[in-house]
Order: sequence, then structure tokens, then C-alpha cells
Amino acid sequence: MLDKPEQDPLSVGSTTPCVSRRDLLGVAAASALMPWASSAQAAPSAVELEGVELPETTTAYGQKLVLNGAGVRKRGYFKADVTALYLPEKRTTPDAIYKLNGIRRIQLNILREFTSSTITRIFLADFKQSASEEEFKRLIGPIGQIGAAYANVKRVSKGDVVNLDWVPGVGWMATHNGKSLTGDGGTTLSINDELAYQVYLRMYIGQNAPEDLRNGLLGLTRLPRAGD
Repeated sequence: MLDKPEQDPLSVGSTTPCVSRRDLLGVAAASALMPWASSAQAAPSAVELEGVELPETTTAYGQKLVLNGAGVRKRGYFKADVTALYLPEKRTTPDAIYKLNGIRRIQLNILREFTSSTITRIFLADFKQSASEEEFKRLIGPIGQIGAAYANVKRVSKGDVVNLDWVPGVGWMATHNGKSLTGDGGTTLSINDELAYQVYLRMYIGQNAPEDLRNGLLGLTRLPRAGD
């Protein structure tokens, strides 16, 4: 007798093809949806103020930070910058932010042009207002370093981004459009004095800071979503 020919696993009479086809159809359907799902998950989430988009998360020095809040900083009648506060995790009170471990970032998204002399003058006035007399005297050294770094910037223009970061174990770091600020002698700004950065934070979220700006940075103000 002749052996029966081996049955084709894809033949109509086989029970295997039904399962296989169902599996294949399922995979095909899932594959068709995957590009849509991936793009939806990858779409960045952001808020928008004065035409400036602020991502909900960012990475600084290898650490993921979340947007705690944002607000518009004014100088007289003019809008100077969109200020954003990024933290390792959200906090709604100044004290909690001062005590928070990890990297803290104040980001300035510039809305108009300023010269280095104007930047330095504004910084010194705000810093002195936010520090006690004793603190200001103690921080004369760091204040001089920051003033020198600002002087090296020359000017900032609309669209520029300045990041002022506290990096544990390293100190106060700053960048202008991604380039590190330098002090005297061209050395990278790195001020390992946490009190100096604490006073700097007070300029934005302390009791003497403008209420609208402080509430925005503390996350107490609802921010418009980008694209709304």
C-alpha cells in the first residue's frame, strides 16, 4: 500500500490552520495598532505660557525632573521671562522645596532683550531683597562669582533659555542656551554653597516674590496645555 501523502498543515481539512490564521490575524491587527499606540505614548506633554512650551518632564545631569509650576516674571510693565521650576517630585510649599533632596532647576525663558549690566543689576537687587543682612554679608563671595558669570553673558535675547541648577555634591550650575556660564578666568560656574541657591529660590517663591509668580511656580495656578 502506498503511504498516505502527508497532509498540508494549511489545507482546508486541517484543524491547525484555523488557529494559526486566528493567531496571524491577531498579530496583524496588533501590529496595525502599534504605530498609533507608540506615537500616542511618545507624544510629549507640555504646558504653554506666552508662546513658550514647557515640557512636563526634563532630564538634568542624568536625573529626571518634573515641572512643578511656571509663571511670568515682570519688570515694571514689561514681561521679562517665563520662569519654570523643575524638581525631582512636586512640592507646593517653599519650605518643602528648600528641603528637597536632589537637583532643583529654575529655568528662565527670555521674552525680551537684556544686557549683562541690566541682568547683574536686577540680580543684585533681588538677591539682596531676598537675603537677610547677615546672609548677604556671608555670601559676598558667591554673589561676586554670579555677577562675574552674568557679566560674561553680554546679553540675552528673546527665545534664549537660561537654566540655574542646584546639583548636590557639585553646587550651583548655570547654562545659557545649553552652554555653561563661566566666571573669572573662564572657569565653569560651580558654587558649592547651598545657602546661596536657597536665597536665589526665595527670589521666585519666597515671601517677597510677586504673588502670581510664586503661586505659579508652586503649582497652585492651573497652566494652559500646549495646543489648547
